[in-house]
Amino acid sequence: MPHLRATLAVDWACPHLRADLEAASARPFEETRAQEDWLTGHDTPAHDGDTVREARFLTALARVRALADARAPLTWARLTEVQAEVLGKPVGFRTGEAFAHGGAHRYLYAPDLEEMFIRKVEADAKDGCHPVAQAVRLYLDLAFFHPFPDGNARAARLGLEYCLRRAGLPTPPLAPWVLLPKPPGDAERYVRFVRLVARSISGSASCEEAS
Repeated sequence: MPHLRATLAVDWACPHLRADLEAASARPFEETRAQEDWLTGHDTPAHDGDTVREARFLTALARVRALADARAPLTWARLTEVQAEVLGKPVGFRTGEAFAHGGAHRYLYAPDLEEMFIRKVEADAKDGCHPVAQAVRLYLDLAFFHPFPDGNARAARLGLEYCLRRAGLPTPPLAPWVLLPKPPGDAERYVRFVRLVARSISGSASCEEAS
């Protein structure tokens, strides 16, 4: 799996990004409504104005924020709890191959994939990396392991929100980093993603970094 090889190759302590990460940490927490802005400005219009889908996401977002504010540990059980709100029904790990973007993206399946994903995500949540790096890593894992039968992009955005908010960091505008090309397996892009999110939080991101 290209993503797994790449994410394991990245030094998520990101020592060369220390200044950017420290600048992000210095930003006081505030309610930015970045998720709501993305939802109404991009996501809902892209899905034919589906207000039921939007309402479910907002319910899941409220749950994520409550868990983060309570400093609840990140576990697979909590991820599935939130995803059940996103989809409006109980959900578990997918049981076969998955496809996205009209079949353009294919996500393979193996019998040990669920165990591997759960073990990795729960261990990563405890490894002491900077919250921005943790947030980006979780976002990428949810996007590229594609653990749920549906709604993985939404799960990824919620996972990033959880990691940042739990650490007392504001969620920056989503468009620059959601729209940033992130080919699975491109470790260099993964690190650029960390830098972009950190600089978006601190307010020092440039237009060139979003390209």
